[in-house]
Amino acid sequence: MSRSQTVRTKVFQALTGFEHSGKAIPVFDEIVNNLVPVPSVDGAEEVYIVLQDQQEYPNAVQTVCAPRFNLNLTIRVVTKWGKTGSKKLCEDIAQRILNLIRDDRGNSLIEGYQRVELSMNRTISEITDSNIAFSNITILNFIQNG
Repeated sequence: MSRSQTVRTKVFQALTGFEHSGKAIPVFDEIVNNLVPVPSVDGAEEVYIVLQDQQEYPNAVQTVCAPRFNLNLTIRVVTKWGKTGSKKLCEDIAQRILNLIRDDRGNSLIEGYQRVELSMNRTISEITDSNIAFSNITILNFIQNG
């Protein structure tokens, strides 16, 4: 199993069973499976999480004993609403996810990784005639020795 696949699998496992407001939020690997029920949460018609866009590259700082790698992973929290909605829900869920993965100082809470750096966090909106959706996109850099 590649390092990128390993980090994606560990994050997927850490988020399996994740709940918000008492409802389990489904986690998808790259593609949303339309056969999986997606819950309505806190006024949003649909809420789900997608793991996407992994990459691996050598860390600029190498150790004497083992190679060191950066493993990037994008986590997208999507909330779909009717004609009105709030981006606060996807941002709140994204922060809770971040708190499951790393502590306030960037130390990894997932075994096998030294640190988890926040590379980027942003919220975007998408609007159609009948819906508005907000996505919080978080890119994390997992640092792994060996």
